[in-house]
Amino acid sequence: MNDSLSPAYHLLGRAYRRPATPPNTDNPTPPRPAWWRPLIELVIALVLLVTLTSAAIGLFYLYEKIAHPEVSAFAEYSFLEHPYLAAATFIGWVAMIPAGFIAARVTGRDPRALWSRELRFRWRNFGLALLPALLFLGAEGIYAVVISDRSQATFTPMNVAALAVIVAMAPLQSLSEELFFRGSLVQITGQWFSPAVIAYLIPMLFFLSGHHYEWQGMVSVTVFALCATFLTHTTGGIEAAAAVHAVGNTFAYAPDAFGVDGVDLAVSSSSDLAISVVATVAATAGAYLLIKRATSQPANCRSNNC
Repeated sequence: MNDSLSPAYHLLGRAYRRPATPPNTDNPTPPRPAWWRPLIELVIALVLLVTLTSAAIGLFYLYEKIAHPEVSAFAEYSFLEHPYLAAATFIGWVAMIPAGFIAARVTGRDPRALWSRELRFRWRNFGLALLPALLFLGAEGIYAVVISDRSQATFTPMNVAALAVIVAMAPLQSLSEELFFRGSLVQITGQWFSPAVIAYLIPMLFFLSGHHYEWQGMVSVTVFALCATFLTHTTGGIEAAAAVHAVGNTFAYAPDAFGVDGVDLAVSSSSDLAISVVATVAATAGAYLLIKRATSQPANCRSNNC
């Protein structure tokens, strides 16, 4: 599919409805569906969010009641030094990945539109966005470890196992957030409101409401949310934002596996904020430029490596 012929990402909830019909390429703003359709989709998505998250966490709670493990995910802990704690930290968000897809399908639209304007997950965009994210957000994460107190750090097989769980699940948790806040909620809002600023702003406020930090941390989260919104809108899909989000979260949580503080928005200083903003904006700009350069070349030129 040529995504230049499809509507903007936030309007895909209007264009691709079941039974599958091609959008009207002569009209970049498809007509609104009945007002109640996105409302039902929103309710189903929220109910599934709560249900899937609660079910996943409930399984951990039930396991602890039966098995009485040596560590508890429901007690206070400072670091994710045990793979069980790491898994329990991410499982709620990972479990709700299907929520938006199910809600979209039940209400009669193509759930593949949550990925992108091409109705698929574009691995090339994801891979291109990873490069600047690893460079800039990786540097931020390494710097945070270098200046942290490492006197109580441990390095055991259990720590390595915890790191493996973090590396596996942090990207999935990031993907889940992007699918819900920059995907499902944006396309639901876009079924009511045509302007992109409204379709993206309302879910972004919802996203920000789930974070509770001092002003430095909240500014950092807001800058990231704006950058993720920019990438989603300009690239027509969630892949680039998911890549930047995944790298940022992975580097933030990875030091926890060894009992070391990494990037921590809860205790950010003004200098931490400045570093975070520069790294996030640089990663975003790099991802945007790489993707636009790759996608601006004609298909036959790309295939001939010219």
